[in-house]
Amino acid sequence: MIKKFNDFNYYEVLRIPYTASPFEIRQAYKYMLALYEENSLATYSLFGEDERKQILSKIEDAFLTLIDDEKRNAYDSDLVRSGQAPDTLLTAREKKRAIPIFHTSKARAHNSSLVPMKKKLQEGEAGDLATTMLERDQICGKDLRNLRESLGIELEEIFQATKISPTALSAIEKDDVVNLPPKIYLVSFLKSYAEALQLDPEQVVHGYIKNIFL
Repeated sequence: MIKKFNDFNYYEVLRIPYTASPFEIRQAYKYMLALYEENSLATYSLFGEDERKQILSKIEDAFLTLIDDEKRNAYDSDLVRSGQAPDTLLTAREKKRAIPIFHTSKARAHNSSLVPMKKKLQEGEAGDLATTMLERDQICGKDLRNLRESLGIELEEIFQATKISPTALSAIEKDDVVNLPPKIYLVSFLKSYAEALQLDPEQVVHGYIKNIFL
């Protein structure tokens, strides 16, 4: 039996894992609002106005609950008690939060500004590599990684510039279809990645999507 939207829990509403970070929650919230807004081409003909308002209201409730640590902990406990989530939910989220993404010294070095990365882009000599990549009909994650590395830019710097989670960035560069974000998110992430490297976002999105999904 297909589960109805009204029966979704808040994580299912936002299409995020139980261990989602606050950043991932905010990103999912923005995309879900865009997906169900009145002028959305993706859902325009699928829902009546009243149904759309109910969906948007639940998306709002999901966001306000999951973005607040106290409310989220209480909600997670209710999910566990009702059997809708595994008993390990709370401990799994705590473990994820306790593991630093970067060493503190490195994070501080990149938090001040994006000047170092911009300087590398200005001084880099990867023009031929970028041109060759964009001339192809399909673009793979390895192409993006090779260009980034040829410019001497670390993945951490892309994270700082785009705020895309390192997990998603790594999946993009590896063409890791299993761990790639949903297509609606992926398009936005690719645009941000391209802009960080001063590439044409539309060409990157078109080439990458065609390589992965066609």
